[in-house]
Amino acid sequence: MTEFQRCIAERDVEAATVVLDADYALVLVQPVAAVVSKDRWLATLPDYIVHSYDVQEQLIDVDGDVAAVLHRAQMHATVAGVDRSGVFIVTDIWRRRDGQWRVWKRHSTPLTAGPVPGS
Repeated sequence: MTEFQRCIAERDVEAATVVLDADYALVLVQPVAAVVSKDRWLATLPDYIVHSYDVQEQLIDVDGDVAAVLHRAQMHATVAGVDRSGVFIVTDIWRRRDGQWRVWKRHSTPLTAGPVPGS
């Protein structure tokens, strides 16, 4: 989890490629439904500037080769030059394959942020 957050904060596409599962997707249902593929997410990462990310609450559950990490975070960020700051509810689903944990799905719901750039 720490490595995934570091990849985002440092916009490290190479390291993110290792942390993300081959079938990774960012899934949104609010403010509009969208599924962002791994390739598209990685292409956006260099333009995703996180100024601060404060996890306010976090719950972790592990069952065999699957883990769910749910958290609420206050983020100050700019995506493609558009403010994307606010409080978010995030669920990361991790799965272990070949002995390695990777992020399979991320669901993110903005509680206070503005519209998704490019949606």
